[in-house]
Amino acid sequence: MMKRYTGFMALLALVLVLAACGTTGSPGDGESLDAGQLAIETNLNLDAAIFEDLDGASAAAVQSVEDQEVADLAGAWGLPTVAVRFLRAWGVRLPHPGDAEGSCTINVDTHGYLDDDGDHVLDLVDADFDCSGETGEGRDFVVSGAFHFEDKVGPRTGFAMTLSDFTVSLTNARGEHTVQRTRTLNGSVDVSGSPAEGYVLTKDLSIEFVVEVDGEVLHEATWTSQKTKTYTPDDPDAPAAGGVVSISGNASLTRDGRTMEFQVSTSTDVAGETPLHWSRDCWRAARDAGRLGRKMGGYDAGWILHENLTTGDYTKITYNGCGNVSVEKNF
Repeated sequence: MMKRYTGFMALLALVLVLAACGTTGSPGDGESLDAGQLAIETNLNLDAAIFEDLDGASAAAVQSVEDQEVADLAGAWGLPTVAVRFLRAWGVRLPHPGDAEGSCTINVDTHGYLDDDGDHVLDLVDADFDCSGETGEGRDFVVSGAFHFEDKVGPRTGFAMTLSDFTVSLTNARGEHTVQRTRTLNGSVDVSGSPAEGYVLTKDLSIEFVVEVDGEVLHEATWTSQKTKTYTPDDPDAPAAGGVVSISGNASLTRDGRTMEFQVSTSTDVAGETPLHWSRDCWRAARDAGRLGRKMGGYDAGWILHENLTTGDYTKITYNGCGNVSVEKNF
């Protein structure tokens, strides 16, 4: 069944961090777009959103005020709960339909509200977004794009989601200039497995970053990654509470015309090292801690290493405990 939701949006909590750029200096002062670091942080946020949803969408899995909020929003818009959580991690804070300041149209096709396995997750959902307005800080925003969602058969067994040109953009005045920062996400995420056997998360994503000043491109970069992650819950009865993570794969960064290749690995697969560990409690405690929280991504032990195969440089994030993160980087 196709539903078209047209209403107003506040999106006052819209989060879009597109560069290590403040509000001082001139827009042409050579400020750098650290797209590689930003892409790593974005991926950590998206992973945390997926891990946190492994308990499923049933009422018994709702364990916090925010869980209930996400579930309510999903129901109001006719979207899967995990999809709303995923979009929230991406930087989109959907209000309830009918909220003020701005406009939004979301076309949702639930294909007849099918739920063959009875796990309270719709089998198929297609949605496309056309939203715009102004944030509380006086910045114009645009949210657009589409996604296709498929539930895996069986309770708590995963899902597949494909995103097409899903874009979040903010525009604001900076002195006499207009600065627009845009992120666009394309690709797919696939989660399969079970609480007892663990999960395999496969991601094939492309993230495009663009900074424009007065309509002309100042910086642009594209981060493309193909990664496989395993997640083994500490407790199969509470799979989203925490578990050990292993990451492998490759990525490439094309920034202002130059391409670099990366390889990712974790401490989990290195003998004698503390395995990489994710905790929902840590994710919830740290995600509002600004840029540090994005670097944490909910991990409280172990490390993640992104090696630059082109230059030999690297970014290594070490988690010494929840809230205790050290970052070594050279690119």
